[in-house]
Amino acid sequence: MSTATARLAEWAAQTPHQWPADCVDLARRAFVDTVGCALAGSIEAPARAVREAAPAWGSGSCRIHGSPLTAPAPIAALVNGTAAHAQDYDDVNNPAMSHPSAVLVPALLALAQEIEADGGRCLDAYLVGYEILSRLGEAANLAHYFRGWHTTLSLGAPAAAVACARLMRLDAGRTRAALSMATSMGSGSKRQFGTGTKPLHAGLAAQAGIMAARLAASGLDAAPEIFEGRWGMLEMMAGDGAPGFAGVLERLGNPPAAREHGVWFKLYPCCASTHRPIDAVLSLRAEHRLHADAVESIDGMVSANAAANLRYAMPADPSQARFSLPYCVATALLDGEVTPASFTPEAISRPAVAALVPRIHMSVDPQLGGDLPIAQAIERSTLTVRARDGSLLSKRIDTPRGHPLSPLDDELLDAKFRTCALGLIPPERAEQTLTALRAMGVPDREAAFMRWMQA
Repeated sequence: MSTATARLAEWAAQTPHQWPADCVDLARRAFVDTVGCALAGSIEAPARAVREAAPAWGSGSCRIHGSPLTAPAPIAALVNGTAAHAQDYDDVNNPAMSHPSAVLVPALLALAQEIEADGGRCLDAYLVGYEILSRLGEAANLAHYFRGWHTTLSLGAPAAAVACARLMRLDAGRTRAALSMATSMGSGSKRQFGTGTKPLHAGLAAQAGIMAARLAASGLDAAPEIFEGRWGMLEMMAGDGAPGFAGVLERLGNPPAAREHGVWFKLYPCCASTHRPIDAVLSLRAEHRLHADAVESIDGMVSANAAANLRYAMPADPSQARFSLPYCVATALLDGEVTPASFTPEAISRPAVAALVPRIHMSVDPQLGGDLPIAQAIERSTLTVRARDGSLLSKRIDTPRGHPLSPLDDELLDAKFRTCALGLIPPERAEQTLTALRAMGVPDREAAFMRWMQA
């Protein structure tokens, strides 16, 4: 019987290029959303720092979003992956507890430019990478995530390697080597949350995917069983609490992970753990005409997992603010929205924010603690507002907007893209980019994507 490493590689290399229409559409939406996030994120300090370093690593022809610069494929993937995750506006995969598209899309677009692959092949490779990421998440989480691994890198790197191997049409043996190699390249501690290195993890995973696939194609070998046994990834990085691959491998592609788990396209540019509290306070604000000056205190009750991510009570900078429940709830209550403009030094230093944030507290839901397998993990948030007149208001949110169970429609997703692109590229270029990405894999429109890739 094939090992898990072998089975994942065999499936990725050999599964037919036939995906359900809803899965292809989801992949196309992921490219739209991620390129938009990369444009918006290109102005953030982490993306600027990586972009400034990039020319020292050589020249190439692959696009760097939001810049006239080009770079070799691995460097373009590094820069664009960092930018795509810089505002924490990019999408989420629940089983892996990671940001899939900020890794997969920059890797595949850079590699596709290098090898002149079309949009249909990019969508296929994305869905293969998404499948591998999801199944790795099912096998390793939540034990892996609770140990402190930032899964966008630790699981994203091997998933990106498999996606790139698929795009390059590597056989099962070379795909297996790429998968193994990239697992050695993946690390990433959650201690980096709230720093510029957190978005760098997405760029590193995207870069690792291209490098591992290229090295495998050139004949570099790697351990054939990287997940199993002593010193395997599961033992070292997840331990006995990991569910393992029993039952996971039989479900590869059946149903496709893209259909089974969907993709959470985010409505707010901050940690996903803040989205339920944000939805709750916006709902209370609309339903009760709630104003900050009427608030005595607010308690945001979340899961132990969310509380561990949201470690900043009074953020000192935009990166910390994205991981602060008090700040995100405060800005939502004050402004009635949470946008990229909510995470600037000027927005954070407002006197109204300084007055409100100390009155907002976070607590852990006693029913949502513990180290559970991903299949048993439950997330919800309950926000309780005590008004100055002594009255109480409460709102519980189980499913945030943008989640696969409450998805954004195409109109809202396209509007998000246009907002992200505003001021970064000319409006006509933004519309050309949106049209090109919407044309991916559409037979009579594919030429628009290829022209955009070559521009």
